[in-house]
Amino acid sequence: MKIKHGFILAIMMSFICLGAVAQLSKIIVFAPKGEKFTLFIGGSNQNSRPESRVEADVPSGPTFKILVTFSDPSIKEISKLVFNKINTTFYYKVDKNPKGVYVLESTSSEWSDVKTTKSEIPQPEAVNQKTAASKENVKTEKSTDGKGCSDPMEESAFLASLISVSTPPFDPPKLSAAKKLASQHCLTTTQVKEVIYIFESESTRLTFAKFAYDHTWDIKNYSDVADALHSSKSKKDLEDYINSKK
Repeated sequence: MKIKHGFILAIMMSFICLGAVAQLSKIIVFAPKGEKFTLFIGGSNQNSRPESRVEADVPSGPTFKILVTFSDPSIKEISKLVFNKINTTFYYKVDKNPKGVYVLESTSSEWSDVKTTKSEIPQPEAVNQKTAASKENVKTEKSTDGKGCSDPMEESAFLASLISVSTPPFDPPKLSAAKKLASQHCLTTTQVKEVIYIFESESTRLTFAKFAYDHTWDIKNYSDVADALHSSKSKKDLEDYINSKK
């Protein structure tokens, strides 16, 4: 009997632990065209007033039901049963299907809906002029002592890459993508700081700050990167690292 009770207790604890881990998941529902809606998960209201983007925690369990009701009464509500996954961010886009009916479409991220119209595509001549001006400004405002990389990354290309790097929901994959970006391109100290801002933990920020040193064009200005760190300990650690590289 004691063995049976112990076995039941172990099963109960497993479900409790599984439920706690499952809470790490979240769901983001967004309407790219700005429709206002209210999100319900398992009958529970997730936003006090209609919004075009709602983020919420995912409950434990193998599945959960989401319901979207619109502030516009002419739009029919949408419901969907979602199969749960732990440590996952679910993205659902509110949009019309080819028949003009609103549906919930699963996407890989919020950025997947970003589209560039023809008028927004920079023409080659304009890009070349902007790039030349940008590089000239960098060379005017900053100087290099010869130890950094050459040919810093164009700002337009960097911003596109930064969006891709910031897409993963957790620091480890973000850091991996950021290191790949720095390894394959030459960054400026300003760009290094922009990458650091996407990380959640201070240890990850410091790790990338050290890694990017050898992949930065204007390393004479690298002490400026400390501004993107939060703690005085991390700032001092980076300062010591920079001094050790000189």
